[in-house]
Amino acid sequence: MPSDFDLLRPLDTEPGAPSTVDVQRAILDARRRKVRRSAAYSGAAALTVVAVAGVSVAGGMFHRSPPSSTAGPKASTSATAKPKPKPAYTIPGTPGWTAPAATAPTSCTVEQLPLPGGAPQALVGGADPNGTYFVGRSYPKGGGYQAVLWHDGKATTVPLPGDSEEQLTDVNTTGTAVGWSYHGNAALPYAFKNGKVYPLAGVKAGSAYAINDAGAIVGDDDTHALLWTSVTAKAIRLPLPAGAKTATARDIDEDGTVVGTIDNATPYVWLADGTHHALKIPDLGTGKKAEARVFQVRGGWATGMANEPLAGRGQAAPGDGQAVLWNLRTGTVAQQAGLDMYADGVNAQGWQVGVGTQGRAVLLAGGATVTLPGIADRPAGQLHEIPKTLSDDGRVISGQSDDESDVIKAVVWRCK
Repeated sequence: MPSDFDLLRPLDTEPGAPSTVDVQRAILDARRRKVRRSAAYSGAAALTVVAVAGVSVAGGMFHRSPPSSTAGPKASTSATAKPKPKPAYTIPGTPGWTAPAATAPTSCTVEQLPLPGGAPQALVGGADPNGTYFVGRSYPKGGGYQAVLWHDGKATTVPLPGDSEEQLTDVNTTGTAVGWSYHGNAALPYAFKNGKVYPLAGVKAGSAYAINDAGAIVGDDDTHALLWTSVTAKAIRLPLPAGAKTATARDIDEDGTVVGTIDNATPYVWLADGTHHALKIPDLGTGKKAEARVFQVRGGWATGMANEPLAGRGQAAPGDGQAVLWNLRTGTVAQQAGLDMYADGVNAQGWQVGVGTQGRAVLLAGGATVTLPGIADRPAGQLHEIPKTLSDDGRVISGQSDDESDVIKAVVWRCK
């Protein structure tokens, strides 16, 4: 069962089974209402969110896990206690990768990406770290979702097998993309490389969420965090700490570091050498031990969200979720006051993009906040733009923006 807090989770979620409604759009509407956005969005969206009460949202996905205990799982045994056995796997990293030098942008302009096949709507869900490839999905006139890859100003539809619901979620600098597509009542993970679709092996159901430049892919099967070392490799289940029941793997860094969440409450990291441990959860000042989830990682910076456990206090309220940023090199964590619930994207500088506390799309870089323009002029206090990705140099952001008719368009912001 989902928690009340989960039902307030913002955009970038997918249903646990195919549906006749667009849950992602519905949760976007709920996020708009959360900060009293435009009244043009109907109350039917809230009913849609409740209608998926058989699953819970965890780090941008619907996750069939039971509520976790507030104590959380134990971290992996310290290396000083006893020698560790040789790990059963290693996670591929990108040799010689370093974060590029960059100066923080101070302004950005917005442009629309082309819509494939006459589709009226589209959104971006992922991009490569250089900001040259973008992936996501369109909404064809006939219904359903269509996986899309954008490059050099052109949109290419990607024919993932399956039913009418699909999306590409991430892409690397070579243009290799990953995502999922529904077959009946279950999603299956796929990769798209050099014009060919690859079913990712070793699972009966699951999704792929991220890929690094070494070609390593991470995802999950609703219960286990998964690693594919290449588009042709069989899935490897990443280990769980003692006492844990479920895990998600949401992102992978260039050095092979994987981040995810244990039992929908404990942020977790799997390192390339096979070791793994929990991340620090910040003190929210409520007098109670918080929960947290980690969603993204880049260049040793990981983003996520922390909240007070809801057990015993009824339902969640707007503002319960606090955006947090981990420095994986030092193990420290800090709350991010300028973001609403969590960052939607992070780059190798530790800069972030997301929705600000005033409902505007923002870039947080170099100690400053840059408000991102939309493709249509809107009054303050209304959410119509969501940035999803940020290039390592901070010059390219991608995401979505509503036009004058509140129709979602895939967009790119160019910053300087």
